Amino acid sequence: MVYYVKQGKIPRYRHTYDDRKNLLREELFGEESFEGLYSLLYHRNEPTRVLDIREVAKKEFDPSGENKMIHRHLKTSELGRTGDMVSGRRYLFYNDRIRIGMIRPSVRMKGYFRHAICEQLFFLHRGKATFSSIFGTMHLSAGDYLYVPKGTTWTMDGSDDLDILFMESKDRIDLPVRYRNGYGQLREGTPFYTRDIVHPLLDSKPFIPEKPEVMIDYDDRYLIESRDREIYDLEGWDGYLFPYSINISDMAPIVGKLHQPPPVHETFSGRSFMVGTFLPRLFDFHPRSIPISYYHNNIDTDEFLFYSSGSFMSRKGIEQGSITLHVRGIIHGPQPGAIESAIGAKSTDEVAVMIEAYDPLLLTKTGLSIEDKTYMKSWIG
Repeated sequence: MVYYVKQGKIPRYRHTYDDRKNLLREELFGEESFEGLYSLLYHRNEPTRVLDIREVAKKEFDPSGENKMIHRHLKTSELGRTGDMVSGRRYLFYNDRIRIGMIRPSVRMKGYFRHAICEQLFFLHRGKATFSSIFGTMHLSAGDYLYVPKGTTWTMDGSDDLDILFMESKDRIDLPVRYRNGYGQLREGTPFYTRDIVHPLLDSKPFIPEKPEVMIDYDDRYLIESRDREIYDLEGWDGYLFPYSINISDMAPIVGKLHQPPPVHETFSGRSFMVGTFLPRLFDFHPRSIPISYYHNNIDTDEFLFYSSGSFMSRKGIEQGSITLHVRGIIHGPQPGAIESAIGAKSTDEVAVMIEAYDPLLLTKTGLSIEDKTYMKSWIG
């Protein structure tokens, strides 16, 4: 649950009309078969006006077959620009519930997109973008997280330097339950507040591609839906289920006297994962504190880290756009000399996105092609 939003023109009561001469077509956009979060959308046209559906093969996903359980380092700066916001997705890690990768588009989107199976989470590492959906428009910049519910019809256009980390999840992507009180409101003491969440604004002139076609992602294939009327035709909508964004500059990281564990940096959660954000912050204030992570063995999770900017004190050889994967069952932590160098430091300027996956993450061929093969040896002096 996020919060209630109302946009545009809607009838006074649900499932009714206000003007018989100008009927609006109500759509329930909801999850969990009428039991979960939902919004009510009010169309000018029948949303069922589909002229044709054709199937197209999906080729982006490329499992490597590499199952060796080792810590890994990937350099996404070595990925060239390709495709648009959909065809340019470069999957790097995956399991049965989530897929993680990068988007560095080289061309604009020419159509609409809808994911039928997965929720989507984007993190803008660089650049600016305009996200246009049936709910309205949102303007995004570096540091923005963008959440898109499955079933949302959207398109996106961005600057030439756009660089995006993305995750697709078969499980719902939500705000952490422990951040919310019994009424669903965000509690005091959380890293962000409701006013930091940005929702779409329903506009009369959204960005509309030339052809009224929607590419629908069914995870293993695409369906192309051809329509005969405009798709962004809402007069209004209201409810609790919609895309939204949160910028890291509006977050307030939690600090303490002693080193705080990753859960205090949690931003989103799901049944099979947790997403955390490491932000510029003051370090621990105990007079003898060691202000970087202690050694630990991920017994139940694989730890994915995307390094966006700043100085990453506990890691050697890391650059902006680096990704590390620390697998369960093998201990990891600061590399030689990192603890000694960290003592006395007062703050950090790092920005990093962490995804803790509760099921093992596997590597794609694309990920394998940009891997630093020496990473496992970086803990030897």
